[in-house]
Parts: sequence; C-alpha cells; structure tokens
Amino acid sequence: MKVQEINRDGFVPLHGLAPLGAGGLTVSLYVWLLFLTPHPQTPVPIYETLSAFAASGSEAWWFVRGLQVGIGLFAAIHLCLVFWMLRGLFAFKHSEAYLAFKHSHNGVQWMVRPLVLAMMVNVLFILGMVFFPRVWDVREFLFPVALISFALIGIDALKIWSDHLSELYEHGADNAGSGLAGMFPAFTFAMVAVGFSASAAMSHDKVTAGIGFIGAVLLIVFALFISTAHFIVQFPAMIREGVKPAASGTLWMAIPISTVLGIAVFRLMMSAQHVWNVHVGSILPALALLIFVSVQVFFYLLGRTVMRRNRGWDYLVKEQPQAASFSLICPGVGAFVLGMFVVFKALLPLEVVNVDTRWIPLLPLLILQLATIGLFLRLLLAAMPKKVSFS
Repeated sequence: MKVQEINRDGFVPLHGLAPLGAGGLTVSLYVWLLFLTPHPQTPVPIYETLSAFAASGSEAWWFVRGLQVGIGLFAAIHLCLVFWMLRGLFAFKHSEAYLAFKHSHNGVQWMVRPLVLAMMVNVLFILGMVFFPRVWDVREFLFPVALISFALIGIDALKIWSDHLSELYEHGADNAGSGLAGMFPAFTFAMVAVGFSASAAMSHDKVTAGIGFIGAVLLIVFALFISTAHFIVQFPAMIREGVKPAASGTLWMAIPISTVLGIAVFRLMMSAQHVWNVHVGSILPALALLIFVSVQVFFYLLGRTVMRRNRGWDYLVKEQPQAASFSLICPGVGAFVLGMFVVFKALLPLEVVNVDTRWIPLLPLLILQLATIGLFLRLLLAAMPKKVSFS
C-alpha cells in the first residue's frame, strides 16, 4: 500500500486515524484509573468505585475528577470525529477518486472504518463505566451486545480485506516505498480481537465468555499472521527501495498492534483463570507482556533509524502535516498503555519495582502520554483538511 502524499484541502480515508487517535487517548487516560484506584470487587474501575475513591480525600478527588474531565473531553472529540469520518468516507466513495483508490494498494486504507468503529465501542464502554451508575449491574446484558457489535465489525473488516486482496490479484499495484502500511488489516483485526477479549475476561457467563474467547483467538491469529507475513515480505523491499517520508509512520504501526494483542492475550489468561479456574499465576502474564513490549522496542528502533535518514518525522509533523501524520499518534498511545500494563502486571509481580519505586518507570510514561496529547492537538490544527464538502 502506498501512503499517498495528501492534498491537504480534501478528505481522504487516512483522516480516520484522527478519531482513532482521540479514542486511544481516551483509553490511555482511563488506564490511570485502572491501575491507581481501588476496585476490589470489580476487574475495572466503575462509577461507584471512582466516587468512593474520590470521596476519600482532596488529592483523590482531583485525581479522579481531572481524569474524568480528560476522558469526557477526548471521548467527545473522538465521537465527533467518528461521525465526521463516516460522512467523509461516504462522500469519498461516491467521488471520482474512489475507483483509482480501490484498485490500488491504497484501498487497504478502507479498513480504517472497522478499526475506528471497534475503537468507538471500547470508548462507549469506558464512558459507561466512568460516568453512569449501576452499569456494572447490567454487564451480562451489555457483553452480548458488545459481542454482536464486534462480530459485525469483524465481518465488515473481513469483507474489506478480502475485496482488497481480490483487487490486488486482478489489477496489481506498485507499493514501492510504502514501508509497513500493509499491516493496516492486522491492526484492525487486533482491535476487534481485544474487544472480544473484554467479554471473555469480565463475563461470568461461560457461553458469553467462551464466545468472546473464541472470537479473540481467531482474530489474534489473523493479526499475527498478516503482520508477520507482511514484515517478512516487505522488509527486504524497504532495504532495497527505502521508505517515503509520508509512509514513515507505518514503521511504528507494530507498536499499537503489539499493545492490543498484548492486552488481548493478557485478558484471555485472566479469562482462563477467573471463568474456568485455570491456574495462570503472575509469571506467565508478565512473560507475555514483556514479549510484546520487546516487539515494540524493536519496531521503535527500526522506525527511528529510518526516520533519521528520510526525515520522516519532520516531514509529517513540521513540513507537510497531512492525514498520514496521525499515524504517529497510535504508537505513542500504544507504548504508553502497554507500558502501564508492564509496570503493574510484570515489573511489580516480578518485584523489579515496588509501590515506593514504581514512579521511576511511570514518570517517562507520563511524559510520553503528555507528548502524544500535545502532538495530537497540534495535528488537529495542522493536518486536518482545510476545505471539506460532503455534499
């Protein structure tokens, strides 16, 4: 897939990475509540546990309320951008540019639709848990709704992917210099997989949990196979042909893919332990998380090396901010979120850090999160289309 050098005056499918980034930042703020507020009776913090913690002192109140404001703000941005994206995709599909787009490697970018919709479902559940009382009481009714939603999104993703493969088989296309943009389908399937895994981990109904478990495993395999196969095929081409500056962000796509896959695998382990009473312990989840963060480190170094040569960061952020620039948001979000899981579910159980020293790894993660938020806000001003008409 070539990453187009975008006409900044018009909407293109890659602008869907903007609502994806806003959704990811919403999740990243919730992660602080997940790990730093008490919720002994529930696997995740909910309205009741957050209200009780906020009432325990002024510092706790500011901590919870500040994060709630941030979650509400970025969720609102996410939802507005989702509807904006859907209108844009509809208009783009009926434009003259769509046919050439569909027949090229760029056609895989259409998978931004199921990717963003899967993120939207996750954001809606976070909003429900953070702002609405007694949501947890009806969780066994909500989980089947979530499973149906993710199943429909997964079917849509499978159809887009198979149609794209058929187009490539029939027409062929040149993807020289496109980096690892072909990992887009892996990202989409991984995002749907982590959605399935939530029901597997948190439902106490074995049928619901089992369906979530099966759906997650199926799509994890899809994501792993697609990303691995694409990297094996594309890496020699990258060495031979280089990577265009506009495609530089794709080199870090494996970072958010590793995050959602790592969380999905972690949730499946928790599901096996809590639903089917399989002893998992703390070492196995720590090992899985450390493997995925190691993958992130590898691809970060790969992307950084290439961007130093082709000046991809400067091109996407400073010189020519465009739709593809939003591909730089998800790696920051992904590294932060998986980093938080590693601190609390790997380093603490392995006794590498304790309650008194955990701030040492948390501080750089906080800096990374703030930098990612700053970059997102900058791109909202600089990289969105200047003139948009969906009529």
